[in-house]
Amino acid sequence: MRTRRAIHAAALRVVQEHGFDRATVDMISAEAGVSPRMFLNYFPNKEAAVLPGPPDEVPSALTAEFAVTGAAHPRDVFAAVTRVIVRDLAENPPPRQEMLAAFELTRSHPVLLAALSARFESLRRSIAEVVAQRLGRQPEDEMPALIAAVAVSAVRMGIQRWVSADIPGDAADSPAPHVEHCAELLGTDLVRDAVTTWP
Repeated sequence: MRTRRAIHAAALRVVQEHGFDRATVDMISAEAGVSPRMFLNYFPNKEAAVLPGPPDEVPSALTAEFAVTGAAHPRDVFAAVTRVIVRDLAENPPPRQEMLAAFELTRSHPVLLAALSARFESLRRSIAEVVAQRLGRQPEDEMPALIAAVAVSAVRMGIQRWVSADIPGDAADSPAPHVEHCAELLGTDLVRDAVTTWP
């Protein structure tokens, strides 16, 4: 985790100094004090290195813990899977200023915006898979897909509010409370209505 964050911080410094188009994997690796081969062990390309969180999948340890708790109503599954995501964000919060810098870069570099969208889509697929296990369904079925889409919306909205708001004190240290708040709102207003006909 430490090396990954060092490479990410180096990528931001190189891009901010030289511009995204001129930055290379070799330049970022040199700035981070690692070899290009080690860089590729952590990131597939410079776009991924520039962008910090969100994770592109639900952590495997938390996934296993979630899946073994047994079947439940979709409303409860949504609440449980968002708790898993919030817990991971609380334990491994991305640096807020670095996240803000990366989000600002996506405004002027469509390739970075596409990479960020791809990361959220990867997270959505990961959530759909674990939700499907819990519900005894397939990931592409309506309910797992809906729950995953709403959960990712909560993650994206919560992180965006976290990086852009004027937040005092400890609340600025982690996006977890903001993601949790968005999940609660979405779970109340959307998932409740969507699952009234379950099963």
